[in-house]
Formats: sequence, structure tokens, C-alpha cells
Amino acid sequence: MVGSTVFSRHSFCGLLLSGLLAAGTQAAPDHSLSGFATLGLVSSTNDTLVFRRDVSQDDGSYDNSIEWQTDSLAGAQWQTRWSQQWDTKVQLVAKERFNKGLDETVEWAFVGYHPRERLDVRLGRLGADIFTLSDYRQVGYAYPWARPPQDFYGLLSIFHLDGADITQSFTLGDTDLSIKGFYGNHDQKFPVGLRSSGHSRLNFDTGGLSLTAERGFWKLRYTYANVKVKNDATGGLVRALERALPYWPEAATLAGLSETHERDFSYHSLGVIYDNNHWWLRGEFSHLESDVGLVPQSERAYLSLGKQFDDLTLYLLGGYSKPRRALIQVQAPQNLPSPLAEQLAQLALVTRSSLNGVRIDQSSLGAGIRWDFAPKMALKLQIEEFQIDANGTNLWLRVDSSQTVRENQHSRVTSLTWDMLF
Repeated sequence: MVGSTVFSRHSFCGLLLSGLLAAGTQAAPDHSLSGFATLGLVSSTNDTLVFRRDVSQDDGSYDNSIEWQTDSLAGAQWQTRWSQQWDTKVQLVAKERFNKGLDETVEWAFVGYHPRERLDVRLGRLGADIFTLSDYRQVGYAYPWARPPQDFYGLLSIFHLDGADITQSFTLGDTDLSIKGFYGNHDQKFPVGLRSSGHSRLNFDTGGLSLTAERGFWKLRYTYANVKVKNDATGGLVRALERALPYWPEAATLAGLSETHERDFSYHSLGVIYDNNHWWLRGEFSHLESDVGLVPQSERAYLSLGKQFDDLTLYLLGGYSKPRRALIQVQAPQNLPSPLAEQLAQLALVTRSSLNGVRIDQSSLGAGIRWDFAPKMALKLQIEEFQIDANGTNLWLRVDSSQTVRENQHSRVTSLTWDMLF
């Protein structure tokens, strides 16, 4: 991991070794191995935009093509309890994503320490626990839909952090409460085109807390995270704008908006789950405040209602993602001599694309059915109608990256998945 990673492999191994030595006088270690998998097919009707599960993918369905890699994945999890106080857990997930290789396949690799009842400390590669589905968003069998709602989770492609967290749980009357604090680093490349090697990159540190309350059939969760970008993702563009200042005074403002290094954004989310084994309700809302042009201010939400009939579950699903920043106007200066005029016009085009091309403005409505036809196995059929604003297509890739999307878009996305645990 590059950048300001909050722990080294040596420190992680050292802590793990000390934990194993401390557990050496205890009973024999307890090992367990489990796994999960999804085989999925998805088809999207739009012939201009490519549907993908989240922004970590550089391929997907368009023009009614049937794709199997979008939702298909396989994972394995190995847990060892060395003593009452120490355990370790490793999770590997193989799936379609732009970042390939062993480093990204390892989703979890941490040591846990439990100094007393209901107090847990973990160090290593941890699941990014900042969403309601954080612990199981890749385990298709664990949630009712074909995939986590794309309007909400499509941008949230952070699956792990390298760092530490601490959780304290307690009971207050009939309510179970837990509070978690976390800090870590994440480094990820994001594809910028369909099956293209071009990418952008964000390396960032994040810290925050989550509060969870469970009572009866209800579960509520609030999360706050503050993110500081550590890499200079737009350095070339910023320097070009700064060089243009003598001829283009407005470039100073645009350079400030484009800067990423040491810039912050914050994330607030609220989630709710109700489930009485007959009816269930699930929803999340998030708000993002940002001074990073590549991560614009926005809000997103989804709400889903389901009814269970023995082995069958029927559900409805709706969601949206909306920007909370107007389109940034970028106008190159006029009446300049050639070739300066052409150069600044091209710089204005790149700047406009960089600042406005990250917008997400869409909504969806859908319905689905889940059939738990065998122990630890489920089939799901889901149909969704998406409405995408022409200036908010960032969750989708363009079939032709040289073409500008000038009209609002619509797509019907049909998904069939087979989820299993083993």
C-alpha cells in the first residue's frame, strides 16, 4: 500500500505474533472455514450507457447484452480463535473489478483482541464499516436483493481499510447498543472508460464512528466519517490552470476546485432495518459534504419493502442519488491569439469534464422475488427502471467515450442471481 498507510506489515505480524504467544497456554486453536458465492446474470437496455454494480468495475451490460461478471463472485473466510482474548480472520473475494491482484483480493486480514466482555479491538485490513451492509455487502445470500441498491452503493466502492477499530457494546433496558471508532487508509484506482486502462486514483485516510441500536424488530445505525485525500490526483490539471492565470484569472478558482491533495470531505449516513420475519423494511440515507471537486457534495438514499411467504419473498425497491452542487461553469477567455486561444479552449474542456463528469443524478424503481429453494441457497429475479440525468451519469460508463451524453437517459435492468453459502 502506498501513501500514508496507518500500519506496516511488520507491525501487523508483530502484533499477531504477540497475540499467538499470549494464547500459547490456552486450549488448542479453533479453526473454521466458510465461503459464499453468487452467480449472476444482468442485462441493461440502454445502448449509450453501461450498467455496472459500482464504480470499481470497467465493464458491464448495455444494449440488452447479458453479462455474468457484473454480479458474480466467490469468497472464502478463515477464522481462528486462539484463545478467549485473541482471534484472527482472513477473507478473500474473487470478482470483477478494475483493481486486480492478490492485494485487492484480500478483503480482510486482521487480528482481534477482546480484553473484556463486549469490548473488541481489531488491527489489520478491516471491512470498511461505514454502511448498514458493510459486514456482508458481498455476501448475496445475506440481503434480499440481487445486489446492494446501485443508487446508494454504486459510488461506495470502498470495501476495506488498513487500520484499526474499537467497539464497545452494552445494553440499556431492552435496547442493545454499540459504538465503534475507526481509523484507516484506503488506496484505489477507478476506471474512466469502458474496458480502458485509463484510471483516476484516490489514496486517503479516514476516521469516524458509528452508533448502532437494536430493539425488538428494529435496528438503527448512524455513521460519521471524515476523509482526507493524501495523493495529488489532479496535479497536472491544477498546474496547467495555474500557468494559464496571466491570461485567464478565473483559472485560480478552477484550480482550487480541482485540487485534491490534503483536501477533506465528510460522510453522514442513517440506516434503518425492520424485520418481524413476515414483513421487512430497509432503508439508508447519506449526505456528503466536500471541498474536493472530484468528490462533489451529494445525497443518496434507498427504501425497500418486502413480504415473506415461507420460501418466497416479494419486494419493492426505490432509490436516488442527487448532486448538491450546481454545474460548474467553465468558459475559456475570448479574443486571444492563436495558438493560445485553442490551448485554453482545450484546457477549459478538460476542466469542465473533470469537475462536472463526476456528478451522479439518477433515480430508480424496481421489484423482485427471492426463492430460498434449498438450505443456504437462494434464487432472485429483479427488474429496475433507471432514470439518469444527462449531467449525472457517473455511475455508468459510456459505450463511446468520445461522445457526450446530451439527453436524459432511461434503462431497464433485469437481474438473475443464484446466491449460496458453504
